[in-house]
Amino acid sequence: MAKTYRVAHQWDHWLAQGHFLGHELVAAEKKSLLRLLTKYFGKYTLLIGVPHQEELLRTTATARQVLLTPLIVKNRHLKSIESEFHELPIASGSIDLVILPHALEYIENPRQLLAEACRIVKPEGHIVILGFNPVSLWGLKKQFIHSQLMPWSTNFISANLVKSWLRLADFELVNQDYCLFRPPLKQKGLYKKLHFLEWFGHKCFRPFGGAYVLIARAKVVPLTPIRLRWQQNLSNVRVSIPGPSMRDF
Repeated sequence: MAKTYRVAHQWDHWLAQGHFLGHELVAAEKKSLLRLLTKYFGKYTLLIGVPHQEELLRTTATARQVLLTPLIVKNRHLKSIESEFHELPIASGSIDLVILPHALEYIENPRQLLAEACRIVKPEGHIVILGFNPVSLWGLKKQFIHSQLMPWSTNFISANLVKSWLRLADFELVNQDYCLFRPPLKQKGLYKKLHFLEWFGHKCFRPFGGAYVLIARAKVVPLTPIRLRWQQNLSNVRVSIPGPSMRDF
């Protein structure tokens, strides 16, 4: 748990005060969610992540948005729950929309966290998962530099693997998209000049975006009626069948 707290703090610091790519990541994912979540409504949205991902909560049309994080939240205007990720203090089937941005990549047991996130989603509710795409320029850089700095020190989990975990949790994929088609350059000026690659990549090379967005819906398992077999011995039971009486003649 201490390791998860430390890595989450490093991730939050990278998004806020680290390389400018942290700001670009949040901006690109916010733009994607604003486009994808316009038709999703409900009462509660829960984001499982770190404080500097709070902008992603503003992309939903639900009545209440809450952040669940192991870190201390300094923003008094942000509703938050301070909790570890291994066991979420949320009732099962109580949340309309759960957003899970990159948290699977920096914890020790991502399948356990995903199972917990799926557990708290209402029937017919949705879960949104954002992650780095290993088959992209961002994934290529991670393979070559072997850095211990964020985000390259995290585990890039493929979208196909996450989708297989969702199927095992009885979730159905309803949408998938990509963003971040520019290479993760160190030069901010050059990165800005390559803005046109976002439009071009989304049109022509969508599966190779640096980050993916998965939206899945919780299936409702129909109740199957069970036919009971009558096993009682009826040999001593007398059945009376109404018939014509003498008054009818």
